[in-house]
Amino acid sequence: MAQTVLKLYFKSSINPLPIGQLSFDEPEREDAPAYFVYDPFWLANGFPLSRDVPLIPKVFKTGLNQPVFGFMYDLIPGLGAKKAARFIHQKDFTNIQLLLQSQETLRIGAVGFTEPSAEPLPSRTIGPVALDLERLILGHSNIHDIDSLYKALDALPGERFKLSYRTNKNLNVISKFNSPDPQRNLTIWEAVALSLAKRMGLKTVSAELTSMRGMETLVSLRFDRDQNGKPIHCASARALLAAHDMSEHTYLEVADILNCDGAKPKEDLFELWQRMVFNMAIGNVNDTLDNISFIRQDDGWRLAPIYSLKPEPILINRRHHATAVSEDCDRPSLDKAVEVAPYFGLSRKKAQAAAAEITAYCADNWVKIAQQFQADPLEMDLMRKAFERITD
Repeated sequence: MAQTVLKLYFKSSINPLPIGQLSFDEPEREDAPAYFVYDPFWLANGFPLSRDVPLIPKVFKTGLNQPVFGFMYDLIPGLGAKKAARFIHQKDFTNIQLLLQSQETLRIGAVGFTEPSAEPLPSRTIGPVALDLERLILGHSNIHDIDSLYKALDALPGERFKLSYRTNKNLNVISKFNSPDPQRNLTIWEAVALSLAKRMGLKTVSAELTSMRGMETLVSLRFDRDQNGKPIHCASARALLAAHDMSEHTYLEVADILNCDGAKPKEDLFELWQRMVFNMAIGNVNDTLDNISFIRQDDGWRLAPIYSLKPEPILINRRHHATAVSEDCDRPSLDKAVEVAPYFGLSRKKAQAAAAEITAYCADNWVKIAQQFQADPLEMDLMRKAFERITD
């Protein structure tokens, strides 16, 4: 069988820059090997795409314990694309097949394969598409325009259902929709968590809770696009660390990205530590490595804004965070956060004060913010478990 070969490019503001060559033996097999080699230009001028492909002149190959290269985690489409493709073709596709048929217009960051051949869907067309997405989420078969729906989500990663389009102000946005949940409205509680983070001074995406065709949706400005819609390179911690099993990693490893190749490590390490404690304070145990991202600047990586928060109504003593504080602690522990603070450039005294401030602010203000977003009072009673004050 002929090998599928793709040229990988960095979409700079002037001309696409060659990164290397990515190839697959059998895209229809989930366990088929993939190969990657850097272009000489990128070897001389670029940076490593992920930890498993260091910047050296070598042909890299995936194996049984390494299903894909780390940088590919940001390129592989997510749940929405998988469901839409299954609906269209009445069969499941491998991750590589989904990657091959997704469009460049929506792809995250500035790494891709060709120049975009189409523009994002305009906002005036997105209403019916959103209605079709709701039907897809609920498993209905009467979808009006599956092609338009697919064009609005086919390259977006992640487990939540979302659409990308261009607003009437010519801004690139991602609209995240409420997934069925018997306990709470996920969209409202993400908006509450983002508002808490922003009011505390953490860097968050610019987001607005709104209604589309009667559905609540969180519309966020894409931080991987500039004001003209041109790609800005970003990469998730999962991609950079080549984290095939995300449950085996810690915030200390995320900090290493900044310690080794950060543009402003002192500033971003403090922010990262604050986010770790903030996640403890709001019960965001879904702090996975693919929900922590970095933006590439000429002199290194900067921490990207917070863009995905999911408070879970779980009692403190039962919580396990997706990304652990350290190898011996994946629980919400202020003592452990203070213990590791020097690794993030903080003195323990400063860390103790900051941790107390973060936890107190969240515990004292979440109710008021939830009421401003018109959260259901019954849901608020349930969500008290998520915002329970940490005392250790």
